Amino acid sequence: MLTDVTLTCQLTDGSFIHKSVSNDSTSISLRKMDITSVNLTPLSSLSRLEHFSVSYNPLKILDLQPLSNCKNLKVLRMTGCALKSINLDTLHKLNHLEQLSVSFNNLTKLDLSPLSSCAKLELLTINRNKLENIDLSPLASCSNLKTLNIGQNPLKSVDLTPLSSCENLFSLVLNKTMIQSIDLSPLETLGNIQGLDLSENLLKMINLRPLRNCNEMYEINLDDNPSRSIVVRKGFSCPGLKISPDVKIIEVDE
Repeated sequence: MLTDVTLTCQLTDGSFIHKSVSNDSTSISLRKMDITSVNLTPLSSLSRLEHFSVSYNPLKILDLQPLSNCKNLKVLRMTGCALKSINLDTLHKLNHLEQLSVSFNNLTKLDLSPLSSCAKLELLTINRNKLENIDLSPLASCSNLKTLNIGQNPLKSVDLTPLSSCENLFSLVLNKTMIQSIDLSPLETLGNIQGLDLSENLLKMINLRPLRNCNEMYEINLDDNPSRSIVVRKGFSCPGLKISPDVKIIEVDE
């Protein structure tokens, strides 16, 4: 007979609360509970768990290791916490993971290596952190990735090469960073991509020619960059192209 498990959570006032969870639960949310710490060890017995969220809590530390036994986990959300670091090693055992969010935290480093085992990953949001560097290489194994948001980080540069394998990529958000140049050529074979956000960067020159075969591209946001011109292939068309009024579009033959 399955028995309930209990999660012990500490609140900002120092008190503790205990949340009882059924052993056959498929979804658990600790969202907006004012939690500063929680021991996830009891979750190691929840093999049916598919959705887990601790979003919008003042958590500074979170040990994900107990989730290694949650083989059916599909959604993991840690949005809007106060995490300064997070070890994702446990995720290499979660082959069914589809969504991961660590947005709106205080991360200065993030190793995505464990995600190379998450072939079913569809959504990854790591925006609004303090990352100056991010290695996207592990995402080369994530051919099902549809949405990637790495914006609002003080990134100095980013290599998009691994994304050339993400044939289902639909939306790429890379806004409000410190990058001064970017090579978009890894995106040229992505026939499903429809949205690209490069707004509020320090891009001095923007070359959109690599996107010439991205026939589904609907929106490209280039607002608030110092570039005074963009280069496109002759006949280029994007219904949702957003640029400053004084930016010149230079068409070239290819």
